[in-house]
Amino acid sequence: MGRNIAALTRAVLFAPLFTVSRPAKVVLEIRRAEPTEVIQKAVEELLGDKAVKGRGDRAPSAAEIARVAFFLFDVREMAKKSLGRHWVARTAQERDEFTRIFTSMLGRAWLRTIRTGKRINYTGVTVEGTRATVRSTVLLERQGQVLLEYQLAPAGHGKWQVHDVLVDRRSLVGSYREFFDKTLADTSYQDFMWKLRVKEVESAPAPASA
Repeated sequence: MGRNIAALTRAVLFAPLFTVSRPAKVVLEIRRAEPTEVIQKAVEELLGDKAVKGRGDRAPSAAEIARVAFFLFDVREMAKKSLGRHWVARTAQERDEFTRIFTSMLGRAWLRTIRTGKRINYTGVTVEGTRATVRSTVLLERQGQVLLEYQLAPAGHGKWQVHDVLVDRRSLVGSYREFFDKTLADTSYQDFMWKLRVKEVESAPAPASA
Protein backbone atom coordinates (compact mmCIF):
# COMPACT_ATOMS: atom_id res chain seq x y z
CA MET A 1 0.00 0.00 0.00
CA GLY A 2 2.81 2.36 0.98
CA ARG A 3 4.63 1.59 -2.28
CA ASN A 4 1.46 2.35 -4.29
CA ILE A 5 1.02 5.71 -2.58
CA ALA A 6 4.69 6.57 -3.18
CA ALA A 7 4.40 5.65 -6.87
CA LEU A 8 1.27 7.76 -7.22
CA THR A 9 2.98 10.70 -5.50
CA ARG A 10 5.96 10.50 -7.91
CA ALA A 11 3.60 10.36 -10.88
CA VAL A 12 1.71 13.46 -9.75
CA LEU A 13 4.84 15.46 -8.87
CA PHE A 14 6.98 14.61 -11.88
CA ALA A 15 4.39 14.42 -14.68
CA PRO A 16 4.33 18.24 -15.11
CA LEU A 17 8.11 18.26 -15.36
CA PHE A 18 8.11 15.76 -18.19
CA THR A 19 5.32 17.72 -19.92
CA VAL A 20 7.26 20.98 -19.73
CA SER A 21 10.53 19.39 -20.85
CA ARG A 22 8.87 17.97 -23.98
CA PRO A 23 6.70 20.81 -25.31
CA ALA A 24 4.52 20.50 -28.36
CA LYS A 25 6.30 21.41 -31.58
CA VAL A 26 5.52 24.95 -32.69
CA VAL A 27 5.96 25.90 -36.36
CA LEU A 28 6.18 29.57 -37.26
CA GLU A 29 5.43 30.39 -40.87
CA ILE A 30 5.57 33.73 -42.64
CA ARG A 31 2.89 33.73 -45.28
CA ARG A 32 3.97 34.68 -48.79
CA ALA A 33 1.30 36.35 -50.86
CA GLU A 34 0.08 34.08 -53.64
CA PRO A 35 1.31 35.07 -57.13
CA THR A 36 -2.22 35.82 -58.34
CA GLU A 37 -2.81 38.10 -55.35
CA VAL A 38 0.25 40.16 -56.33
CA ILE A 39 -1.13 40.72 -59.83
CA GLN A 40 -4.63 41.48 -58.62
CA LYS A 41 -3.42 44.00 -56.07
CA ALA A 42 -1.39 45.88 -58.68
CA VAL A 43 -4.30 45.92 -61.14
CA GLU A 44 -6.70 47.20 -58.50
CA GLU A 45 -4.21 49.87 -57.44
CA LEU A 46 -4.46 51.41 -60.91
CA LEU A 47 -8.00 50.50 -61.97
CA GLY A 48 -9.73 50.59 -58.60
CA ASP A 49 -12.73 48.44 -57.73
CA LYS A 50 -13.67 48.21 -61.41
CA ALA A 51 -10.65 46.05 -62.12
CA VAL A 52 -12.64 42.83 -61.92
CA LYS A 53 -15.61 44.10 -63.90
CA GLY A 54 -14.27 46.72 -66.25
CA ARG A 55 -11.98 49.66 -66.69
CA GLY A 56 -11.58 52.46 -64.20
CA ASP A 57 -12.37 55.89 -65.59
CA ARG A 58 -9.69 57.99 -63.88
CA ALA A 59 -6.27 57.98 -65.52
CA PRO A 60 -3.57 57.21 -62.91
CA SER A 61 -0.79 59.75 -62.57
CA ALA A 62 2.75 59.09 -63.80
CA ALA A 63 3.89 58.73 -60.17
CA GLU A 64 1.17 56.15 -59.44
CA ILE A 65 2.06 54.14 -62.54
CA ALA A 66 5.77 54.12 -61.65
CA ARG A 67 5.05 53.19 -58.02
CA VAL A 68 2.85 50.23 -58.95
CA ALA A 69 5.28 49.11 -61.67
CA PHE A 70 8.13 49.17 -59.15
CA PHE A 71 6.05 47.05 -56.76
CA LEU A 72 4.89 44.54 -59.38
CA PHE A 73 7.92 44.15 -61.65
CA ASP A 74 11.57 43.35 -61.01
CA VAL A 75 12.34 46.49 -62.96
CA ARG A 76 16.12 46.44 -62.54
CA GLU A 77 16.44 42.91 -63.90
CA MET A 78 13.91 43.53 -66.67
CA ALA A 79 15.73 46.75 -67.67
CA LYS A 80 19.03 44.87 -67.77
CA LYS A 81 17.64 42.05 -69.92
CA SER A 82 15.79 44.44 -72.20
CA LEU A 83 18.89 46.53 -72.88
CA GLY A 84 20.81 43.31 -73.44
CA ARG A 85 24.45 43.61 -74.49
CA HIS A 86 24.28 47.42 -74.30
CA TRP A 87 23.85 47.24 -70.51
CA VAL A 88 27.45 46.10 -69.99
CA ALA A 89 28.99 49.31 -71.33
CA ARG A 90 26.80 51.61 -69.23
CA THR A 91 28.01 53.41 -66.11
CA ALA A 92 26.17 52.99 -62.79
CA GLN A 93 24.54 56.38 -63.29
CA GLU A 94 23.43 55.51 -66.83
CA ARG A 95 21.98 52.21 -65.62
CA ASP A 96 20.03 53.98 -62.88
CA GLU A 97 18.59 56.52 -65.31
CA PHE A 98 17.68 53.89 -67.86
CA THR A 99 16.00 51.77 -65.18
CA ARG A 100 13.96 54.76 -64.01
CA ILE A 101 12.75 55.60 -67.52
CA PHE A 102 12.20 51.93 -68.32
CA THR A 103 10.02 51.58 -65.20
CA SER A 104 7.71 54.32 -66.44
CA MET A 105 7.70 52.91 -69.97
CA LEU A 106 6.92 49.40 -68.75
CA GLY A 107 4.19 50.63 -66.43
CA ARG A 108 2.46 52.63 -69.18
CA ALA A 109 2.62 49.72 -71.64
CA TRP A 110 1.17 47.30 -69.11
CA LEU A 111 -1.56 49.76 -68.08
CA ARG A 112 -2.58 50.33 -71.71
CA THR A 113 -2.96 46.59 -72.14
CA ILE A 114 -5.13 45.94 -69.10
CA ARG A 115 -7.28 49.03 -69.83
CA THR A 116 -8.15 47.87 -73.33
CA GLY A 117 -10.77 45.45 -72.10
CA LYS A 118 -14.02 45.38 -70.23
CA ARG A 119 -13.05 42.54 -67.92
CA ILE A 120 -9.96 40.76 -66.61
CA ASN A 121 -10.19 37.04 -65.90
CA TYR A 122 -7.53 35.07 -64.03
CA THR A 123 -7.50 31.64 -65.59
CA GLY A 124 -4.80 29.73 -63.74
CA VAL A 125 -1.59 29.73 -61.74
CA THR A 126 1.35 27.32 -61.70
CA VAL A 127 4.08 27.31 -59.04
CA GLU A 128 7.17 25.20 -59.61
CA GLY A 129 9.92 25.74 -57.06
CA THR A 130 11.14 29.32 -57.39
CA ARG A 131 9.09 30.10 -60.47
CA ALA A 132 5.42 30.93 -60.85
CA THR A 133 3.17 31.65 -63.81
CA VAL A 134 -0.14 33.51 -63.58
CA ARG A 135 -2.40 33.35 -66.63
CA SER A 136 -5.11 35.89 -67.35
CA THR A 137 -7.22 37.19 -70.20
CA VAL A 138 -8.33 40.73 -70.95
CA LEU A 139 -11.73 40.56 -72.65
CA LEU A 140 -11.94 43.31 -75.26
CA GLU A 141 -14.83 45.76 -75.55
CA ARG A 142 -16.29 44.32 -78.75
CA GLN A 143 -14.87 40.86 -79.23
CA GLY A 144 -11.69 38.89 -78.78
CA GLN A 145 -9.23 38.84 -75.93
CA VAL A 146 -5.60 39.48 -75.03
CA LEU A 147 -3.74 36.66 -73.28
CA LEU A 148 -1.40 37.76 -70.51
CA GLU A 149 0.99 35.32 -68.88
CA TYR A 150 2.96 36.73 -65.96
CA GLN A 151 6.23 35.00 -65.07
CA LEU A 152 7.23 35.58 -61.45
CA ALA A 153 10.09 34.77 -59.09
CA PRO A 154 10.52 35.28 -55.32
CA ALA A 155 11.87 38.71 -54.39
CA GLY A 156 12.42 38.18 -50.67
CA HIS A 157 10.31 39.22 -47.66
CA GLY A 158 7.50 36.89 -48.73
CA LYS A 159 7.03 38.68 -52.03
CA TRP A 160 6.74 37.66 -55.68
CA GLN A 161 7.76 39.94 -58.55
CA VAL A 162 7.17 39.70 -62.29
CA HIS A 163 10.30 39.29 -64.43
CA ASP A 164 8.52 38.98 -67.79
CA VAL A 165 5.04 39.11 -69.30
CA LEU A 166 3.96 37.15 -72.35
CA VAL A 167 1.41 39.20 -74.30
CA ASP A 168 -0.38 36.81 -76.65
CA ARG A 169 2.57 34.46 -76.06
CA ARG A 170 5.16 37.08 -77.05
CA SER A 171 7.75 38.07 -74.44
CA LEU A 172 7.57 41.71 -73.39
CA VAL A 173 11.25 41.71 -72.41
CA GLY A 174 12.17 40.08 -75.72
CA SER A 175 10.17 42.67 -77.65
CA TYR A 176 11.89 45.54 -75.85
CA ARG A 177 15.33 43.99 -76.43
CA GLU A 178 14.60 43.60 -80.13
CA PHE A 179 13.44 47.22 -80.37
CA PHE A 180 16.37 48.63 -78.37
CA ASP A 181 18.89 46.59 -80.36
CA LYS A 182 17.47 47.85 -83.64
CA THR A 183 17.41 51.46 -82.44
CA LEU A 184 20.95 51.42 -81.05
CA ALA A 185 22.28 49.95 -84.29
CA ASP A 186 21.48 53.27 -85.98
CA THR A 187 22.06 55.83 -83.23
CA SER A 188 24.29 56.60 -80.26
CA TYR A 189 23.27 55.72 -76.74
CA GLN A 190 23.08 59.43 -75.86
CA ASP A 191 20.62 60.12 -78.70
CA PHE A 192 18.69 57.01 -77.76
CA MET A 193 18.30 58.23 -74.18
CA TRP A 194 17.33 61.72 -75.32
CA LYS A 195 14.47 60.22 -77.35
CA LEU A 196 13.35 58.16 -74.36
CA ARG A 197 13.33 61.27 -72.14
CA VAL A 198 11.23 63.16 -74.66
CA LYS A 199 8.86 60.21 -75.02
CA GLU A 200 8.52 60.00 -71.24
CA VAL A 201 7.41 63.65 -71.05
CA GLU A 202 5.02 63.29 -73.99
CA SER A 203 3.46 60.12 -72.59
CA ALA A 204 2.87 61.41 -69.07
CA PRO A 205 -0.87 61.52 -68.23
CA ALA A 206 -2.35 65.00 -68.17
CA PRO A 207 -3.02 66.36 -64.67
CA ALA A 208 -6.60 65.80 -63.51
CA SER A 209 -8.74 68.92 -63.83
CA ALA A 210 -10.10 70.48 -60.66
